[in-house]
Amino acid sequence: MKTSFLNKRSITTKKTVMLYNFNKIVFVIAIALSLSSCYTSQQLDYLQSKQNSLIIPNHPKEQYTIRPSDVLNIQVQSRDPEQTTFFNKSLGNGINQANAASFYSTGYSVDPEGKINLAIVGELNVADLTIEEIRTLVQKKIDEYLLNATVTVQLMSFKVSVLGDVKNPGTNYIYNSQATIFEGLAAAGDLNITAKRNSVKLIRQVGDASVVVNLDLTEPSILKSPYYFLHPNDVIYVDTSKPNIGQRNLGSNLGVFSLVLSAITTAVLVLNFTQN
Repeated sequence: MKTSFLNKRSITTKKTVMLYNFNKIVFVIAIALSLSSCYTSQQLDYLQSKQNSLIIPNHPKEQYTIRPSDVLNIQVQSRDPEQTTFFNKSLGNGINQANAASFYSTGYSVDPEGKINLAIVGELNVADLTIEEIRTLVQKKIDEYLLNATVTVQLMSFKVSVLGDVKNPGTNYIYNSQATIFEGLAAAGDLNITAKRNSVKLIRQVGDASVVVNLDLTEPSILKSPYYFLHPNDVIYVDTSKPNIGQRNLGSNLGVFSLVLSAITTAVLVLNFTQN
């Protein structure tokens, strides 16, 4: 009887040791997965350099030329406001993200043939012209009707879409003559910590084709890229990083480990109970 009792006790002790070792293995695996999902400054910092200061000449900014579906804001000013009434469209209470659709009613939309229809002046072909070239063209036409008038032209449809692993994905309008890729990302609330900074995709329509390029925001050389300055209708797509995917998988893996651990623990307890 005494020998049988000792044998049972020995078996129970061995099972307890095995369970303890199994728990240690699961714990070590969980820690390893957690460490593999950590982020480093090399993955998060923009424009990484060991130098305290950098002077990098920007790539010459390509002048954007007007295309069909663009929307222009054309305003004519003179000493006598009544003389300019017929040339100007009302902009209402201002422009913001909420009423961006009003661009198409308050601005001059470029038709599929590249023309706009300016009041009194008539049709003007503005396709493939820069903003300054259009201003000069309109100024010349207005001078035929008004003396000492001043013409201003702005592109109202400068919008950039930012998708992927950013804080506020969506389309943002930029009220400036130019914008950089960092300004485009800032308008979307910047990248999330889980975003992949060394391979950000920029999609640009060039003629009848779409150009897709990968940009490394961790390299100072991005400032020399011809894609550093954004064009209207550019799309920026930000991938999520491997550590983020690892963290997501970690949650699933830990769930599976927990279920397995619970099952084995239950089985060992049942065996101990039935053999005691």
